[in-house]
Parts: sequence; C-alpha cells; structure tokens
Amino acid sequence: MSILYFAYASNMEPAQIQARCPDHRFFSVARAEHYALAFTRWSRSWNSGTADILPTRNGEVFGVLYEISLDDLKRLDKFTLSPQAYVRGDLAVKAGKESFPAMTYFAVREGGFLPSEKYLGQIVQGAEFFNLPKAYIQYLKSIKTHDG
Repeated sequence: MSILYFAYASNMEPAQIQARCPDHRFFSVARAEHYALAFTRWSRSWNSGTADILPTRNGEVFGVLYEISLDDLKRLDKFTLSPQAYVRGDLAVKAGKESFPAMTYFAVREGGFLPSEKYLGQIVQGAEFFNLPKAYIQYLKSIKTHDG
C-alpha cells in the first residue's frame, strides 16, 4: 500500500527524503491552495525555526508529492517526532489541473520563528531540484533568516 505524502519543506531535498523514506517514489510537483508557509516550531538540532503550513484565504504552498510505503510513514513519524512536534493531517493538493488527497505534517505550534540559513537553504535546494515555479523559489530566497 502506498500513501501520497506532500513534502513542502526540507523533505523536498532528494538526499533527505532518501534517508528518511528509502521506498519513496516521486509522484509529482504539487501545490496546496489556501495555505501559507510559516515557521512555527523551534528545532534545537537545526538551530532553526522549522516549517509548517497555515490555512489562509489566498495563499499557496508548493512542494513535492511522493508515494511512500507504510514503513516510510513510520520512519517519517519518528523523524518528525509525531505526534509531539508534528501531527499527520490530510489535505487536497493540486498537480497540474488534477486534485489528489495527500497526507502531510502540521506543526504543533510554539510561536513564530525565523529559519536558519542552512535549513532554508535545504528547502530552496529541493525547490530548485524539482523546478518549482521561479516566483515561489524567489519567495523562498527572500525569507529572512536569523543568522543571515
């Protein structure tokens, strides 16, 4: 059985998703309409605010849809510290003109934080690797970091 997983943050980056989900398969670039990217948790290991998506009227967040196995899902739960730090949730994403049901992780919010250059850089690397829209990549690059 495979699950569609919407990765919108550092898990877009190929080396990280491979390490966390060795059974994954790329499905499509996708976007979550009516969401905005935010950094609502602090990670000591990243020394960074970490990504979350928040419901919003006019926003959209781009990312990658992966097909993952149940074993991959268990590994992702462990890496995301689910359910203490992140909780799984369902959302509809669009790939081209089609809509797909997907699973993603939403942060257990602690406040508003700035990402580190390294963490944000990994998100940008994934976005560039998968050729997300240029305007979205520019937006990611414009996000202020706490150490830059």
